[in-house]
Amino acid sequence: MFAPLSIPVFRWVWIGQATNLTGDAAYGVSVALLLLPREDAPRALGTVLGMAALGGIVSILVGGALADRHRRARIIIVSDLLRAAAVAGILVAGPLAPLWLLGSLSGLLGVGMGLYRPAYMAVLPSLVPPDRLSGANALRSITNRLTTLVGAALGGALSVMTSPQWALGVNVMTFTVSILTLVRVSEAVHEAPEHRPSLAAEIAAGLRYVSSRPWMAAVMIQGTVQMALVAAPVALILPMLTGREGAWYGWIVAAEAAGAFLGASLAATIRSRSRGWIAMLALLAQAPQTVTLMLQAHPPMILAASALTGAGLSVFAVLWTTALQTGVPAGYLGRVFSVDGLATAGLSPVGYVVAGWLLADLGTTTLAGFAGIALAISIVAVLPIPGLRRLSETDDRPPQRRMKGQPIQG
Repeated sequence: MFAPLSIPVFRWVWIGQATNLTGDAAYGVSVALLLLPREDAPRALGTVLGMAALGGIVSILVGGALADRHRRARIIIVSDLLRAAAVAGILVAGPLAPLWLLGSLSGLLGVGMGLYRPAYMAVLPSLVPPDRLSGANALRSITNRLTTLVGAALGGALSVMTSPQWALGVNVMTFTVSILTLVRVSEAVHEAPEHRPSLAAEIAAGLRYVSSRPWMAAVMIQGTVQMALVAAPVALILPMLTGREGAWYGWIVAAEAAGAFLGASLAATIRSRSRGWIAMLALLAQAPQTVTLMLQAHPPMILAASALTGAGLSVFAVLWTTALQTGVPAGYLGRVFSVDGLATAGLSPVGYVVAGWLLADLGTTTLAGFAGIALAISIVAVLPIPGLRRLSETDDRPPQRRMKGQPIQG
């Protein structure tokens, strides 16, 4: 799993993006603390987070098309510049700035994120050889989890010890580190066709590419369902159920991150041709967590189940990402990842809002039960789809046995 770090260009990009992601996590905590003095703090925070999510949703398909047209490292640099400008703008505007200004700057931040994700996911195959791609994805998955924990802790500590403005300033500096590690990345340039279609036509081509592959479209739709109906309810139930139990909520979050580390390490060693079925089995590892929440079990049991959830999600993420990076033509890779990102995030805001209302009206047991049922149905529903078993276009059917006396065709 750590073997890709021996490749200098990957090592530098990994350092830059780990720093970048740490700053993103610090921003999430510090911007909330920055807005607390406002009289309309709940509305202001909702506007800031909502506009950032909207900016990402609106721009991600364009980001994927641009990543297939231009050098992906340069797209990430543009994303870093946009996000740095947005965070710096919020820092200068201050906590009492007009809501329209904070919302606009947050929307710009979201646009930068929409450009970032497909470009970063698509650039990895150009940084490492194919035999190390799985390890690179495992390392990326672990890094995402660890930087979230470290960044959130850093943002909270800086905000309390100094001020939220200092934490935002550190976030701006992390974008600079990312840019410095990307400026010398060398990528193969795909020759543009003589008559290049419009950006809208290329986005439409990316959507057609995904929709013409049932296994790919099915897993993306599955992600939409699970993010809205499973992840969103669990994200709300966990702090409500364990947040008053001393430090248990923090330990549970840490346990899920530790499980993700083990899951990514395991996924890097998987060489089975049935990686799709393994990925679905890994998603099923979320079931014990929903059961313990439904039963309102003791925190240690929820902690153990959450560690299993982290492991399962990490195994799925590594297998799925590697399947796309190795199976999708380079000229479509950015757009495919943008469609995947849109499918994953598209209904998440709605899922959080609806889950909040349902949690208040129905309670923990009922909502967790619904989440568990949605998880099971979303997994079983995709299993018969052609191509799912291998996460590829290869025919899943076993070879037919030749009957005695039957001529060999071909």
